[in-house]
Amino acid sequence: MSEKTKILHIATGGTIAMASDADGAMAAIDSTSDLLAMVPEVKSFADVHFKQLKSVDSANISPPDWLDIADIIVKNYNDFDAFVITHGTDTMAYTAAALSFFLLELDKPVILTGSQIAISVIGSDGKRNLVNAFRVACSDLAEVAIVFGSSIIRGVRARKISAFSLEAFDSINENALGEIGLSVRLSRSRAQRKNGRRLLYTPTLNKDVALVTIYPGFKESYLQHIIDTHSGVVLLGYGTGNIPSGDNDGLLKIIKNASEKGIPVIVGTQCVLGSTNLGMYRVGKSVLEAGGIPSVDMTPEAAFVKLMWVLGQTDKMERITSMMLKNWVGEISGNFDTWTKD
Repeated sequence: MSEKTKILHIATGGTIAMASDADGAMAAIDSTSDLLAMVPEVKSFADVHFKQLKSVDSANISPPDWLDIADIIVKNYNDFDAFVITHGTDTMAYTAAALSFFLLELDKPVILTGSQIAISVIGSDGKRNLVNAFRVACSDLAEVAIVFGSSIIRGVRARKISAFSLEAFDSINENALGEIGLSVRLSRSRAQRKNGRRLLYTPTLNKDVALVTIYPGFKESYLQHIIDTHSGVVLLGYGTGNIPSGDNDGLLKIIKNASEKGIPVIVGTQCVLGSTNLGMYRVGKSVLEAGGIPSVDMTPEAAFVKLMWVLGQTDKMERITSMMLKNWVGEISGNFDTWTKD
């Protein structure tokens, strides 16, 4: 019996598996099975098996694909010790957040990685990231994480912050789960493998959720249209979650009416760091009084995917609010009261 960690590599495409087409533009190749041939050293410590879901630019990854990836993991869960997913960087944080909510009570690593430069190109970060993803997959980590550059980031805390740097992702409002240098170092705050933990698979999803950013001159009719055509909205306000209000308080009335109709409006912040604090300013407190639900310190990606997941399970506003404000997989830190009180 092999002592090597048995890992299923799920390929979805992305820059790591691209090549130049006839016009010189980067495009996904038809097969990514040769990725493993580019990192032969992995065979020395891992028993890797391969499954190709698709080969696309991650701009073309959509919510049904999240469910397909989760389904592959669940169907193979008892046959493998860990899972590595190669994925494009543009929507990797969304996929990582979705898998985090779908796959509760994980007892093994689910690692996403990719690259800024195609693995076949000189200077690519693809080989390093792929090898490191398999290394982390052999650890005692037991949650969804993104391994990129020197960072190991919790799936619901990751954001792509650079289109240039090889350290493309950062951990938002929380220290990274670990770092990779001369060795792999993991934080004590990580979830660890525990015998007897049973996977709780909750593949629920309501795709009719919108992510909207407030801007100067934002039209009330735009928000009204979004609410009329969606089951829920994540609204990114200024600073600590402030939403503009004028003499007629039109946006606040729309939020209040939506809440009364059972359409949740989750209020977040456009700031990369920090959290909503709807009790700090009058313009924020008015949103809370109108029925807006604060995203606390969730990333926009996590809040957006979480609302889809929650709405897939309930349409009761009280339950929606409760589930959105509950910390399920590390997406919220601290005490919610500290962000709502004066």
